[in-house]
Amino acid sequence: MLTEQSLKLIAIVSMTIDHIGAALFPQELWMRCIGRLAFVLYAFMIAEGYVHTKNVRRYMLRLGLLALISEVPFDLLFHGCLVYTGAQNVFFTLFLGLLALAMMDRVSVRLPAEAKLLALLPVAAAGAAALWLHCDYRLSGVLMIAVFYVCRSRPIVRALAISVILTAMNRIQMFGIAALALIGLYNGKRGRGGAALKWLFYAYYPLHMLAICSVREWV
Repeated sequence: MLTEQSLKLIAIVSMTIDHIGAALFPQELWMRCIGRLAFVLYAFMIAEGYVHTKNVRRYMLRLGLLALISEVPFDLLFHGCLVYTGAQNVFFTLFLGLLALAMMDRVSVRLPAEAKLLALLPVAAAGAAALWLHCDYRLSGVLMIAVFYVCRSRPIVRALAISVILTAMNRIQMFGIAALALIGLYNGKRGRGGAALKWLFYAYYPLHMLAICSVREWV
């Protein structure tokens, strides 16, 4: 069985392989395929984090700040410049997904039973924002986070919905379906080193992109 920390470490390794492949070995498609696991795991952990966090506002603040801090390393790695407005890093998508969940719940409690579907409007708004900002995974990323939350007690429906979203994106994203097997092994426990690994998880994202940029300058 896998803990939350185990899934985080798998996501980090998968993401690192993906980014090394994109920056240093673009001809090695297998590295990009392995990298498709990362976002599915991140989306799942955002939904889980929302359920278990004691302070949603602080959680959103951490994601938002990390998105801003990571934008320069992201632009350097993938676009070769300090500022590129045509694409935003994945933590903007995660932030918008978390915001959608919080707003969805807030709207839902104020709606009568027959109008509960209107609670999905914040998801649509967050997805539209992800499209407008050109965030990684765009609308599909926000939808995956919402599916992981709404269908958290229905694993079969959840797996089918996530598979449909990934398949609809493009052929390489279909490799992300393999992450569902890892999620199926999740035991609901945080695991050892919770606080330390949480900050490692946050710091690693911008730092590893800077490290890959440095290596690329020397090869």
